[in-house]
Amino acid sequence: MGWFFESLYIALVFVCFVYFFVLLQNSKSGWQILDLSASELPFVSIIVPTLEEEVNIRKCLTSLTKLNYPHYEIIVVDGGSKDKTVEIARSYGVNVIVDENLPTGWIGKSYGCHVGYQEAQGEVLLFTDADTKHTPDSLKITVSHLLGSDVVLFSMLPYLEAYNFYEFFPTYLYFLSFLCGGPRDDISNPYNKDSFLASGQYMLFTRKGYEELGGHMAISSSLVEDVALAKLCKEKELGLSFIDGTRLVQTRMYPEGFGQFFRAFRRAIWGGIVTLTPWRIGFMLLWLLYFLFSPYFLIQSFFNQGQYFFWGDYTIGIIVNVGLYLAYAATIHFYFYKRGDMKWWISLFYPITQLVNFVVITVAIIYGIRGKKVSWRGRYYSTQGAETLKEMDKERRIFRGVKHGKKHETLK
Repeated sequence: MGWFFESLYIALVFVCFVYFFVLLQNSKSGWQILDLSASELPFVSIIVPTLEEEVNIRKCLTSLTKLNYPHYEIIVVDGGSKDKTVEIARSYGVNVIVDENLPTGWIGKSYGCHVGYQEAQGEVLLFTDADTKHTPDSLKITVSHLLGSDVVLFSMLPYLEAYNFYEFFPTYLYFLSFLCGGPRDDISNPYNKDSFLASGQYMLFTRKGYEELGGHMAISSSLVEDVALAKLCKEKELGLSFIDGTRLVQTRMYPEGFGQFFRAFRRAIWGGIVTLTPWRIGFMLLWLLYFLFSPYFLIQSFFNQGQYFFWGDYTIGIIVNVGLYLAYAATIHFYFYKRGDMKWWISLFYPITQLVNFVVITVAIIYGIRGKKVSWRGRYYSTQGAETLKEMDKERRIFRGVKHGKKHETLK
């Protein structure tokens, strides 16, 4: 039966790479920059939701205040940090809103974005995370692309900075999200409902388009507000653009330790599974199977000296399995070397990093199936979304068009 499983393994690898190359061949859409003078550029409201972000917020606001964009405002919406986040943000002279209220059925980040939107004056809205760092020309380029490509939402994957070993773990999950989201050309096609992806670290909307979507209120209970908004764009056949492989925005996601990474992706993975297209998730699972079988067959090829391996030749078996192992490593490195700090030797040890990710994915699925709550920054969220649709409708009626004047404090 050995030859049968070996044949299945080869077939699995073949299907994985065919799908990967199809994605690459249909991911050629890029920047569509509209040449605009300073007077033609719209006013932009930059909204940064925060909670316990004293480690990151200074770097973020320093970069945002140095943007070479003619007219914009910065709004920091804090969910009640107990550290120095608010104090640091106030020192930059930006609009700081503190709102510890979290309505039933809302995820903290989405609610912070919603509150920021209600205060915003801009024709264009940028929602970005506190752990991002922006180049001075980034906003001008992205706004010009937003208007030049005639979409309501533009999102991009920031360049991932990594210093500690565990900080390389997300690179593999980003690769899996690429497999699940679909090719960039299909993402840009408003009529292709199967392909959508966005990164909550950088989401740029026209105000009109954001309001037509229903804003963050429309996806208030989603654990992955970025992907949920991208999916909503496709459902309403509105324009969506997603670009990765750029250094315009950089991020170091989990400087506080492995536990921070584990909690973040345990929360996000289940949200992605229930939001993304099922058949694309199927191809992602094939790549996970490839990862599991690759080191197994490689080890087997060295320890089966007295048996034929790979259809009758011990040496060929070793060569084939080494090649398939390296092919996986090369694919990961090829995908990510322009998207983040990816050392080639890290790619070679992918069974270790992928095993950690596999455990995180498994835990996330167990939590989701059992309906257990997940935690982030001291808050607990249901993996089942809002408790009832009636309750969600009630909350939406309460908060639709309301400025929350009695529920938050504005600090300037």
